[in-house]
Amino acid sequence: SHQPPGGGQQGHVTSEGSNRDVTSVHWSPDGTQVATGSYDGIARLWGVDGSLRATLSHHSGPVFALKWNNKGNYLATGGVDKTAVIWDVSSGEVRQCFSHHKAPTLDVDWQNNTHFASCSADTDIHVYRLGVDKPIKTFSGHKNGVNAIKWDPSGSILASCSDDHTAKLWSMKQDTCLHDLKKHT
Repeated sequence: SHQPPGGGQQGHVTSEGSNRDVTSVHWSPDGTQVATGSYDGIARLWGVDGSLRATLSHHSGPVFALKWNNKGNYLATGGVDKTAVIWDVSSGEVRQCFSHHKAPTLDVDWQNNTHFASCSADTDIHVYRLGVDKPIKTFSGHKNGVNAIKWDPSGSILASCSDDHTAKLWSMKQDTCLHDLKKHT
């Protein structure tokens, strides 16, 4: 096999350095902590004084998204390992792990303090209730990966955006999208 001069090490970032990219950040509702997600698979909770308060380690690959619920007692994380994980912030323990996506989980968002949604490169959006093992609703309709999701302030309509050049609006009251926002091409 051909090796470049220097064994191929020159000019390359080592895996030790490259796996620490920070992918996501979100403030706690009371403003006393900030959560960060990283390529090393760890979510971290930080105080406003810069102190590391907790290290949340469960994902087997990069954490792509994280969000606090409004009450501030749970943190949802989503990762390349296709899972969405709910953390009990006070104990730092996993409250529940959801593994229904077939590709990396790209975003998570809370509908209220006990219900949240996750989206994935697999084109699906799942809505979960804590304590229930399977999605209580799945929205299918995007033709490419779903990059981001966000509930409206009332928690009744979920917006999603995708690599299929669309954004869509979804309601828990129906299976198909409410509106297909296609004028992005």
